[in-house]
Amino acid sequence: MNGCHDIAGVVLAAGGARRMQGRLKQLLPCQGETLVHRAARVALEAGLTPVWVVVGAGAAAVEAAVADLPVLVLKNPQWTNGQSTSVRVAVQALQANEASAAVFLLADQPFVPPALIQALCRAAMASDAPIITPVVGGQRTNPVLIRARLFPLLANLTGDTGARALFNRFPPAAIKWHDPQVRVALDTPEDYRRWCPEGQAEATSAGG
Repeated sequence: MNGCHDIAGVVLAAGGARRMQGRLKQLLPCQGETLVHRAARVALEAGLTPVWVVVGAGAAAVEAAVADLPVLVLKNPQWTNGQSTSVRVAVQALQANEASAAVFLLADQPFVPPALIQALCRAAMASDAPIITPVVGGQRTNPVLIRARLFPLLANLTGDTGARALFNRFPPAAIKWHDPQVRVALDTPEDYRRWCPEGQAEATSAGG
């Protein structure tokens, strides 16, 4: 039993991806599906329930990209004010749903497997830690599991910050993970071309 059945999932997919040269990275294809679809699918496959996807920039297109999945879409009209606004929108839904905990995923980290999320859930069953994160090569990474008792603090975040803002007050429990690819974040066109075959093919086509 993976323990994720009573833990919610939140895919943060509202950002404008300024470093991606005008393209919404949530909608970029990677290994046959858009990044936002991949993140939402992985959350579902891990057993998180329910799974919310927070949309902002290109909201209609991002929502359409996950329309075939049994996820709930949350609109963040304040997305230009940073990640904290998406976290606050998610927290409202989590509290209304009386979720005991939530795993927060980023749409631009395509190599997070369901098994890692399930490992976070198992750790939550074995520990009362308010925050649990993977650690890869000595460094914390996403996704992050947050228990409900910290939701009010998440709701008070401002600016372009997420759960990391709470780490000093509530040092996370760590689970070791040995695949460094889970830390890969697609922030730039170069990242995309490096890690996604479609990005490389697109670059080749653009170059003639």
